[in-house]
Amino acid sequence: MKIMSTIRIHIILSCALMAIAVFSAESVHGEDKQSPLGDIIIGAKAGYSMIEGHYKSRFKGSYTVGGTLSFGNRGIVPYLTGELDLFYSRYPMRESGRSYLETVSLAGGPLFYYPIVTHFQAYLGASAMGSYVHLFASRSRQNVKSLKPGLLAKAGFFFPIKSGFRIRAGAEYSLQYLSGKPLHGINVIGGVSYNFNAEEAESGVVPAGDTAARIDWYLTLAGNALRKGKTDEAKENYGKVLALDGTNRDARDQLAGIRKAEGDYETGMKLARDKRYYEALPVLDSAGKYLPAAREEQEKIRKRLSADTALLEKQGIELYEKGDYRGCINVMNRLLLIDPKNRVGLIYLPRAVKRQGALERLR
Repeated sequence: MKIMSTIRIHIILSCALMAIAVFSAESVHGEDKQSPLGDIIIGAKAGYSMIEGHYKSRFKGSYTVGGTLSFGNRGIVPYLTGELDLFYSRYPMRESGRSYLETVSLAGGPLFYYPIVTHFQAYLGASAMGSYVHLFASRSRQNVKSLKPGLLAKAGFFFPIKSGFRIRAGAEYSLQYLSGKPLHGINVIGGVSYNFNAEEAESGVVPAGDTAARIDWYLTLAGNALRKGKTDEAKENYGKVLALDGTNRDARDQLAGIRKAEGDYETGMKLARDKRYYEALPVLDSAGKYLPAAREEQEKIRKRLSADTALLEKQGIELYEKGDYRGCINVMNRLLLIDPKNRVGLIYLPRAVKRQGALERLR
């Protein structure tokens, strides 16, 4: 009776949470716009299922396959969705390969997730579960079919990739009772899912909700813009973050980095126009951390100077053999500005630095 009461409580809570996740998507906060349905994510999963506990000695592990449907609204309830699981598992009986236990399960409940980094999210969930259980014994030709309540717990990781798709890897634990004995199931699963409203999320639709949720949203948009080389868009979104929280360190540091990169780019381009290429390269390299145009100009200059590579290699080696380590260092630094992976430069530069240091210590 205690177990049944617990299961009924979980069912009520799960249904309530999922209803909130779906209907809250229709809300609008102030003047902000958001997707009318929030996040709607559909997925498929498969893996290996094992039985533990009382029935472990009777059944072998085998496969499990299924699908998921999730609802959520990041603007109103950050890091929480309601998820439905429908999956099928089959376990051959150890005594007879033709006998088996199969289950078709439907589970629903809250799923908490947290983005540790951009493309890596941890998740944890608990659901109420109902299963259709079918036991077939080939020797006695006995078929036992029943409906069983249960619980499902799950944990793992999401790996968002692109265009609304994400990969899933994790483990699941299920509990139900057969003939008064606990049936413990452990599944190791992997899968893929798709968010139907991902395009709206990427297009800048601002979520409703508290200030912290809006800040997270703008930081995400700014980070996506930087990765795509859209510096102006990134600056705009970092500016919105600072309008909400003027002390936000992430936004302040990134904006400072962008502004420095823009200044370095102007300096580097002026040096390049004056044909002071070796001075321009390190400045453009610094600007290239944020600006694709700086990286492109850097590559153009490197191609223009690539004809000097063989001569610089020869000069640097000769200076090293003559004992002019300071001169060798200068030449090798130039060589590595043109080709950062140049083997001669990578070998002789640290050698020359070490020898020059030893000489200076003797003076």
